[in-house]
Amino acid sequence: MVYKRQRNFGDQLKEQVQIKGVKIYGEDQVTLKRILYNVNHTDFQINYGLKDNEEKEKKLTSIVQVIDQNYIPREGYRALAAVEPDLERITEIKNITNGGHRSAKDILTYIIPALIFKGVLDISNPIIHLRISGDGRNVGRRLKQVMITMTILNDIQNIHKPDYHYTTVLFPGIENYELLEIMMMPFIQELDDLKNYGLKIDEIVWKFELYFSSDWKFLSICLGFNAANSNFFCPWCQISKHGQNNNQTNWKISKEIEKINEYPGHNKRPLFYMISLNNWVPDELHIMLRIWDRLWSLVISELKESNQFDDVCRKEIMQEMSRISVNFQFWKEHGADAWNHTSLMGDDKLKVLKNFNLGRILPPTRAKKIRELWNRFNQIYFNLKTKDYDVQQFQFEVEDWLELFLTPDRIIPNSNRIEKGLYSPSSITPYIHVLVCHISEFMEIHQKWGMKAFSCAPVEKKNHQQVTHFFRQTLKGGGSKHKLVIRDILEYENRSLFYLFNDNTISSKPKKLHIED
Repeated sequence: MVYKRQRNFGDQLKEQVQIKGVKIYGEDQVTLKRILYNVNHTDFQINYGLKDNEEKEKKLTSIVQVIDQNYIPREGYRALAAVEPDLERITEIKNITNGGHRSAKDILTYIIPALIFKGVLDISNPIIHLRISGDGRNVGRRLKQVMITMTILNDIQNIHKPDYHYTTVLFPGIENYELLEIMMMPFIQELDDLKNYGLKIDEIVWKFELYFSSDWKFLSICLGFNAANSNFFCPWCQISKHGQNNNQTNWKISKEIEKINEYPGHNKRPLFYMISLNNWVPDELHIMLRIWDRLWSLVISELKESNQFDDVCRKEIMQEMSRISVNFQFWKEHGADAWNHTSLMGDDKLKVLKNFNLGRILPPTRAKKIRELWNRFNQIYFNLKTKDYDVQQFQFEVEDWLELFLTPDRIIPNSNRIEKGLYSPSSITPYIHVLVCHISEFMEIHQKWGMKAFSCAPVEKKNHQQVTHFFRQTLKGGGSKHKLVIRDILEYENRSLFYLFNDNTISSKPKKLHIED
């Protein structure tokens, strides 16, 4: 009875609205879509017209996109939907979330037509420059997540955005050659096929130039190479620790991927054997991070050697860190004698490199000398990231910087006093070797893209976002308790791919007005 009364009321109201609409709006047709009204404290809603399933699905997709991109827990959305009746129910949203296998070929088949449409790829020159990266991140004390991604260097405007690094392999575990070999087996086969046969889409065969970039540890593992602390430590040349201590700087990229197991230290077959060694590119971000680590540790070691690393000194360091807006603390673990300190992120390390007043903890002349070393390294890092920077000038700058780094002690003329130099060849790290001996080569080889195009910052950010959201929030927020977190992440990746290459905007918002009684 109530339904029949509502239906009659709705039909009559619609008829009256159309009559009045002609008088007010003229030829502009007025279409009644929905009305809300209240009778005796009971709310009623009448919807007109046929259900537009396509429009509804588009709206649901937009809601899922907002939830995904803003990391809104399912439980939080349910609470909102309970308060606001216009929000779609979470059960409806879950019905359109699609999972799937993260095949590299499937991803490429999906995004290549969109990149052609956007003018990123040119069918008259069907070559795709595909960069592979890897990153491991701690999820908890006993669990680590390893992620393998790929990105298209041709899409130069987007390669610094995490969403444009597409996850292909994701697993809980450690960065280990044997485990990576098993987990990446299908992906490795796909890369081999892409390299040798290309990928045919709409009668066009796309050829692939492959690249790999990661931090030193991950790169060495995938290359089947020694650790960085081994006698033969460089993936690209045959330098040994003895050669490094002799301060030789004329080392060039000399190895070939086809003969890689003939060189000392290469004990296993490279996992990405189809990628030329010239295209195994060191990550510019980790060059800065690890050389900063060395510069900072050398200062701390100097303070300890001169017995100045006391409570007063540590307080000065923390106050100076606070002045430059860096959160930094010293502490001792229970039962330990050694002091630990805050592990800084990249942005904070750059703040210290640029702005830390060394005069607060070192004598003026010493602080001035080390500050010059830091300033010049900061400029070198800036130049490294600058596309089209003169390669010969860069090589001159890094060799000059190394000479300053290795400034020896000297006897002051007409006195018996010794002016302390800076550091010895034994303080040179593998990353310093790569900076001085190989980065200019990579800058020249990959001048088309620039070294910044091989930065792993977006990959690390992507891994951090996923670990933070899915391991620490999603399971607490309900929704998909019975699914593996890895599966949830790959489903999210599939949806993200859809958002990037489809227009998910919903119809325009209605203009609202309020008429008082």
